[in-house]
Amino acid sequence: MKKDEKSQKAWKAGWQKGENMHLTRLLKLEQGFTLVEILVAFALLGLVITALYSFYFTGLRAWNRSVERMENQQTARISMDKMISELQYAHLVKLSINQDSQTTGEPGDIIYFRTYINGISARYSFRLEGTQLHLDRRRDTNNSVRYTSLVALGVTGLEFIIDSEDTVFIEVTAGEGSGKVTLNGAVKPRNIPRVKPDLLELLNRKGVKSDQSA
Repeated sequence: MKKDEKSQKAWKAGWQKGENMHLTRLLKLEQGFTLVEILVAFALLGLVITALYSFYFTGLRAWNRSVERMENQQTARISMDKMISELQYAHLVKLSINQDSQTTGEPGDIIYFRTYINGISARYSFRLEGTQLHLDRRRDTNNSVRYTSLVALGVTGLEFIIDSEDTVFIEVTAGEGSGKVTLNGAVKPRNIPRVKPDLLELLNRKGVKSDQSA
């Protein structure tokens, strides 16, 4: 009988201890977090958010730079292809309107050239106005622009050099900063005669009319 009483007392004591521990846990949960714990949690959360935003914006900037560079690459390529396609059929090229030819190797940012359109020698030029590349149709009487066509936007640099063999070297730049793209090309006009007399004399020899209309 005494053993049973002892075992019952021991069981009650163990149960009471377990209840006390359970109540202690409940009280702690009801009390919530301390101010220090909340501050530490917010600090860790802030570090995680800062790291995520840093990775996000770094990736976004890299993406924007690559898109900008691709656009500048396309602009420079379109400009170069257009200039080469027009200049390759020219029968006269020069960097100064006061000379029939320019072969000094000095660079220029505008090029004048003549090409045949339906048997008529027509005068044209490529020039940069701001960041716009223009192809101008010019008058023979005073070299003024009759009309112009826009070739490309976003061109920030243009340079021409004509060597002694009448090869035209072209450098075109599109964009600025880290996205800037520079392309170099060259074209040798097919119709330039080996001996270059005065322009009008040359046209008369060939029996070709010169476009004198204003």
